[in-house]
Amino acid sequence: MILLCLSAALLAVSCRSVPPVSTEGLSAAEIFQRAQDAAEKGDSAAAIRYYEVYKQVRPDDRERGAWASYEIAFLYFKMNKDDKALDLIDVLLAEYSVDNGELPSGPRILADKLKARIQAKNLPKS
Repeated sequence: MILLCLSAALLAVSCRSVPPVSTEGLSAAEIFQRAQDAAEKGDSAAAIRYYEVYKQVRPDDRERGAWASYEIAFLYFKMNKDDKALDLIDVLLAEYSVDNGELPSGPRILADKLKARIQAKNLPKS
């Protein structure tokens, strides 16, 4: 009976929805700072939400959007979700293939390095 109760409690905790983050009235720098603070506290899910919300509310800010995209991919990598991280890296790198010079080079360079690191990590052991 105790095991059943513990299992039910764990299931309830693991299924709870992730609360939304509020960015209303925040500057771009403040949103990024909140994302970084959440990441430093180990709350990768909240950090990802801040970056995703930023990209939704400020789609015209391609420079910070590129940084946000890289940070999201990196957070998934830190969460050991390599497939998701690689998918996001590929999307980011595709943006650079059609870039007309608006995007900063930093996210592309870091995304290339992270992609190589993930691919090397997932090579079959001989």
